[in-house]
Amino acid sequence: MSTRIRPVLTDDAKVCGRIIYEAFNGIADAHGVRRDFPSIDVPTQFAAMFIAHPSIFGVVAEVDGRVVGAGFVTERDAIRAVGPIAVDPAYRGGGIGRQIMGAVLERAGEAVGVRLVQEAFNTRSVALYSSLSFEVKEPLLLMSGTPRGGPVPGYTVRPLVPDDIEPAARICAAVHGVERSAELRDALNAFHPLVVEHDSRITGYATAPIFWPMNHGVAETEGDMQALIAAAAAASPEPVSFLLPVRQAGLFRWCLLQGMQVVKPMTLMTIGEYREPSGA
Repeated sequence: MSTRIRPVLTDDAKVCGRIIYEAFNGIADAHGVRRDFPSIDVPTQFAAMFIAHPSIFGVVAEVDGRVVGAGFVTERDAIRAVGPIAVDPAYRGGGIGRQIMGAVLERAGEAVGVRLVQEAFNTRSVALYSSLSFEVKEPLLLMSGTPRGGPVPGYTVRPLVPDDIEPAARICAAVHGVERSAELRDALNAFHPLVVEHDSRITGYATAPIFWPMNHGVAETEGDMQALIAAAAAASPEPVSFLLPVRQAGLFRWCLLQGMQVVKPMTLMTIGEYREPSGA
């Protein structure tokens, strides 16, 4: 096959959404895990949002003029974030995924670090990413549910407002060594981010508690994170969902005792700068 890689265009949103829907749901079905997308509308909206964003770069792969793959890299903050990467199932195994990854990594250039999350049962993708210099750093579990215990006493959880971005960014930098303030600003416009306060100061936040693909959260302690998760669940009819670094054994046990469920295993992989987290 002769493959052409080109920048994604606005008119590509529909075909990108279809490819993401078929690729990710096909892998989920093959491994007997819950689908990420209940309908094609969700990944199509997701693709359209990424294509329109000035700080997200995307490419598509064409074979004989037909779009058969797509990939994105987010450039909002210092650490670049790769994904989603998807290839039409009819063209899988032909090296198209590697070409898409090559294009987005070239775009990432001299960034201090590049990260992605892959589904741990997808042996093909972990092998591809490892061959492209990504290293496994953290085993993750996608958790979902509504904690049965309700809000945690002693903490205040409220919507994040613009003045909270600076202290929230400081917490992220303290926990991870990098901050994600641009992503926080985006979350204010698109989702319902929350902060948790303890002893009259902000001690953690979450960007999209009921939509895990766009959710990230950090907190100073596991207690802060438990309060944040519980309050987010109490405020929504939908279950909360997030990627839990499973080595946080205490937080994992709390989630299980609260009746939350493990949906699937995933893996954080990185190139470049990475620091072991020092909080929750």
